[in-house]
Order: sequence, then C-alpha cells, then structure tokens
Amino acid sequence: MRLLALLLAFWSISHAQDPLADLESRGAALKAQGDAAGALAAYQQAAALDPKSARLADEVGFLLAVLNRRDEAIQNFRKALDLDPKYAPAEYHLGVAYWLAQDPARGIPHLQNAAALEPGNFDYQDGIGEALKSQEQYADALPHLRAAAALDAKRWNVWNSLGMASQKTGDLAAAVDAYQHAVDLNPADPDARNNLAMALVNTRRADEGIAQFLKILQADPSYNMARVNLGTAYLRKGDFSSAEEQLREAIRREPSLAGAHYDLGLALKSEDDIEGAKVELQRSLELDPTLSEAHYTLGIAFWQTGAFDDAAREMRAAIDLRPDYGEAWFMLGTALKQKGDLAGAETALRSAIRYRPDDPGPYNTLGQLLRQKGDIDGSKAAFAKGEQVKEAKEAELGKMLQKKEVDK
Repeated sequence: MRLLALLLAFWSISHAQDPLADLESRGAALKAQGDAAGALAAYQQAAALDPKSARLADEVGFLLAVLNRRDEAIQNFRKALDLDPKYAPAEYHLGVAYWLAQDPARGIPHLQNAAALEPGNFDYQDGIGEALKSQEQYADALPHLRAAAALDAKRWNVWNSLGMASQKTGDLAAAVDAYQHAVDLNPADPDARNNLAMALVNTRRADEGIAQFLKILQADPSYNMARVNLGTAYLRKGDFSSAEEQLREAIRREPSLAGAHYDLGLALKSEDDIEGAKVELQRSLELDPTLSEAHYTLGIAFWQTGAFDDAAREMRAAIDLRPDYGEAWFMLGTALKQKGDLAGAETALRSAIRYRPDDPGPYNTLGQLLRQKGDIDGSKAAFAKGEQVKEAKEAELGKMLQKKEVDK
C-alpha cells in the first residue's frame, strides 16, 4: 500500500509539473466526446504554453474550423506552416478550409503539398484527387485517385471517382474496371452501377450494359436516368423499338428531360418516322437550345423532306454553338447547293474540309459544285483529293481489320 501511495504521489507531482500534457489530454478527451468548444479552450491554453508547436497551432485551427470560425482557422493553419513548412496536416487542413470557402485556386496547391509530403496518407491522396476531379482536371486527378485506391482498396467511392476520371480521359477499359470494383464493393449503390453500365455500352458491350440498367430499374423503377440510359443503350444496339419504349416511359415520368427527347427523336428517325422525330427534336431544343447535335439532326430531318431552308437554318444554329462542327458545315453546304446558293455552299464546304480533312464527302460535293460553276480544273482537283482521302481511309480500315484478325 505504501508503494502504491508513493507512486500516486509521484504521478500527481509529475503531472502537476507538466500542465501542457494535462491540457492536451483534456483537449483530446473533450474532442473525442464531441465537445469542440471545450476542446478548443484546452488546446488554446496548450498552444499558449508552447507557441512554437505547429501541431498545436494546427489542432486549434481544426477546432476553429469545426466551430465554423473559418477565418481564424486559416490563420492558425498558416501559423502552423510558418512554424513547420513541412507539417502535412496543416497543409491538408488549410487546403480543405479554402476549398470549403469555394476558393479552389488557393486550396488545391495546399492539398497537393499535403499529398506530396505524405504520399502514403489515404485522406491526402483522396482529397486532392477529388478536388482536381471536381475542377475537371481529370488527368491530374488520376494518379492521386489511383494512389488512394491502392492505399484502401475497400473504398467503393474512390473506385467510382477513379472510373469517372478514367472515362473522362478516354481510358474506357480502365473506367469499366474501376466502376466494376465500385459495384462489387457496394452493389446497392445505383449511381456506381449506372456508371458501370454506361461505360460498358461505350465499350461496345451493350448487352452487358443493358443487363446492369435493368438491375437498377428492378430495384428502383423511379431511377429515371437509368431508364434514359437504357433507351440510349438500345439505340446504340440498333433496337429502335425498345429504345422508343424506354424513352417514352422516361419522358412520361420526367417530361423536361431534353436528352431523352433528343434520343427519342433519333430512335424515331431511325424507324423512318421523320415527322415524329421532328416533334421530339424540336421539343429537345425548346428545353435546351444549346444541344448542337439536336440542331444538326433536326436539320437532317428537314433535308430528308426537302425543306432545305429549314435544314440550312438548323445547320447554322449547330455551327453557332460549335464553330468546328465539320459535319454541320458539310450539310449546310449540301443544303445551300440544293437551294442554288452556290457561293454560300462553296464557303460552307471549304469550312467542312478545313474541320474534317479526312472526310471525302465535302471534297466530292465541292467537285460537283465547281463543275456546275464551270471551274473544271478546280472540280478535278477536288474530286482527286476526295479519292485520295477515300483510299487513305480504306487503307486505314484494312489495317484495323488485319490487326483484329491477328489479335483473335
């Protein structure tokens, strides 16, 4: 008993002689209990006793941020970095604080610094990866998201983000793989499965994508985006009646979906219901006038029915939205030629060639137009160039087919 009493007395004396440790212990306990204000008071006292501690300055900043005192929090994070420029938690917290203040230009560099200082920290890699992805800097986000997935492979949302960044950078195979990981880890999440399904469709695995969309709708018939995407998948597959069925149901549930009206217009046009297609395409443009593809497709529908003025108007609208829209320039030239506006047609066709030099169509139509104008030499040159481009495309296609045979 005497020994125990001596030990307790020694602990009391030593602890009383170390108020900093006592304050930190109290702050940590209050923080664990969710008492941010009490924890802040304790850590502020500790920081006053040890004003050169970057760790304590960062801790105070963190608790100020929890209490929505963001400006004071940022001051403390900056103080921590002044004390220790390589203190990764302060870099991370400062980056998050600026991010929450909707200042990514200042937040992202600090998040990048944190990840560089501690590359093995999941939160830091995930944080900068998500920040860059949200700013559409997908190529820069990819290495951080890959690192985060490697550090904790059981986080389904990281795999989902990795799939999105891979998809945006054109690596569809990697996107499918990442989305599949996300779905395997969280089969109940419809967003991840929807992303997987669309990636499968985009990699010409339409049947697999359709199966995933159907799973989503079986679990939740109200998940209308999956229904729209299912319609798109059927459209890609060439099953126009199934596409029409799904898209009409999607529109019945949400009449304001411009994309669904556009896809339905495509399905109807493919079924040779040109008038029905016009109605849906016009409706899509009423809902979203910025759909350049809808203007283009509507222009094609008008052209097919001989309404060349309307066709030219829609092609010009598409070009206004996308000045480098080579196909629209080509169709504008075609419509103007059929109207008899040879000067306007020539200008449009030469623009089509500038933006789509690998398409033989504009060269051949320009050759016809120049011959009609009496420019025989110019006509021959245009036809010759068109033939040259056609032969080059056929040669490239032949190489691709040979490669596929070798790969089998």
